[in-house]
Amino acid sequence: MLDKFKLEDIKNMSYSELQELANEIREKIIDVTSKNGGHLASNLGVVELTIALHKVFNSPIDKIIFDVSHQIYTHKILTGRFDQFDSLRQMDGLSGFAKYSESIHDAYEAGHSSTSISAGLGFLEAKKSFPHQIGEVIAVVGDASIANGLCFEALNYLGAHEDQKMIIIVNDNNMSISKNIGALAKRYNSLRIKHSLNPLRKIVPVRIKHALQYYAYKVDLFTSMGFKYFENIDGHNIEELVKYLTVAKNLPHSIVLHIKTTKGKGYLPAELDEKGIWHGVGPFDKTTGDFKFVKKRQSFGEVICDELIKYKEKDENNLLRVISPATILGSGITKFASRYPTSMIDVGIAEENGVVMASSMALAGLKPIVFVYATFLQRAFDEILHDVARSNLKVIFCVDRAGIIPDDGDTHQGIYDLAMYNAIPGLTVLNPTSDNDARLMINYALDHIDGPIVIRYPKGSAKKGIDTFTNSLSWKTILSGKDYIVSYGPVVDDIYHRINEEQINIGLLAASVISPIDEKFIDNLEQNSTLYVYEDVIYNGSLASNLLSYINKNKLNIKIVSISLKNTYVHEGKVDELKKRHLISLDDLMTIVKEGITKC
Repeated sequence: MLDKFKLEDIKNMSYSELQELANEIREKIIDVTSKNGGHLASNLGVVELTIALHKVFNSPIDKIIFDVSHQIYTHKILTGRFDQFDSLRQMDGLSGFAKYSESIHDAYEAGHSSTSISAGLGFLEAKKSFPHQIGEVIAVVGDASIANGLCFEALNYLGAHEDQKMIIIVNDNNMSISKNIGALAKRYNSLRIKHSLNPLRKIVPVRIKHALQYYAYKVDLFTSMGFKYFENIDGHNIEELVKYLTVAKNLPHSIVLHIKTTKGKGYLPAELDEKGIWHGVGPFDKTTGDFKFVKKRQSFGEVICDELIKYKEKDENNLLRVISPATILGSGITKFASRYPTSMIDVGIAEENGVVMASSMALAGLKPIVFVYATFLQRAFDEILHDVARSNLKVIFCVDRAGIIPDDGDTHQGIYDLAMYNAIPGLTVLNPTSDNDARLMINYALDHIDGPIVIRYPKGSAKKGIDTFTNSLSWKTILSGKDYIVSYGPVVDDIYHRINEEQINIGLLAASVISPIDEKFIDNLEQNSTLYVYEDVIYNGSLASNLLSYINKNKLNIKIVSISLKNTYVHEGKVDELKKRHLISLDDLMTIVKEGITKC
């Protein structure tokens, strides 16, 4: 059926034919993700919903906005990309997220949570000027995403504009990346407030006040904000979905459809998963459910987690707290969460909330550690600057997925985080080369640094490799020379071996303390020396740019050669493929160094 399918065919298909289509799509998603990896469970859960959306609405005039857009695989297949679907998440292939350049049917691009309703508001405003170009506006948002503050801001605005209509579909599968937390996860409707509302009446906006009053009378959140609300809709019954979506289409006012789905529907290992293992996966055997690439070594997060467990065993005053914005599994801290559940705080998809909580914890004398992905921490820039660093509060950030990230494309790259940190005064930024470096760094951060600390590291296993952290804020010379390659992270070990293999006469310096830079080392360098600074971040805000600034300010006769990413966006591909394309592979580094030595 999929070989000959065209989007317009869906209007005339019977419900039995639509279910057959759903079955084929589900098999295709399982087949392709088993080879390429991808967001499996979330996509399997919305197959019928996506078909029903296209049955009722007319994309691209009707704007179907998928929150995060990691659940968009069925939409891609239906909108003319079936023939390309085998290239999902591959170099020059289909993105795993919505992509304007792929199709006019991808109404809004996003890879981060909770933007859909706000984006819908923008389309509704544009509809006033382009009424024939924009039809219905539909936001498909997950039950975890809608608990984010950005969604609440958008709901509050929409509820106050009764002349603007949006259809909001809450996809309730009781999971975000892993199990949901928070009041909304426990109960969407019949929320209650047991205590008097009198103290709140004079200090909250009228619409929020009405919402709180409705809580007291056991009315759901959405109705309290002025929306029509239908709950407990079967998200795998296409006929029922079409019925409710048609009602929503014909109503003149905003409406919320609360749809119940099963994450991982149709693939038993994913359906039974309560930890989030099948949310985003690497290649696997679709028959057995076994992953093809089994990790042999711990991740940096897991190494740090083990150290925190040791630290917690001696934490007599119960000061240590670990905070995660719904990334406990991916951050490698499940062992700590299991061992010390009362010291593990999962704030859900709410990075800003987590960082502000950490700031006041530190202010009150606790030792908070925030585990978060680099791409998600971008959302908390203001909180790090305003609420943590400005007051020099001791909050430790353990930042996973730093640097170039494979497969997920431009929305998930960790190549911008260093620019963010270097824009904030007072941050200490560390980057381990080896697993032992990570152990030393977390203990040094806990016991010897006052103020905010970032320990950033790439996705994947932590090598043994060269130990480069000196239990101080100084750099370590691995190989001596007049000129140096300067780098940080596990790649230092790879550079060391390449220098030896190719017998290049060059020094090697491990800058595992990225910030502050080791000014003493720079001041003592030979004049006319060259530093080749190798890093997989954008140039602006990089170590190389900071070094150049320091050298120019102090009028030192030292040349900086930066091997880094241009100020750009990095798309899908494996890490080695992306480094080669962007001219920052180790081959590129060696070529540049050899040419520099020859010229000298």
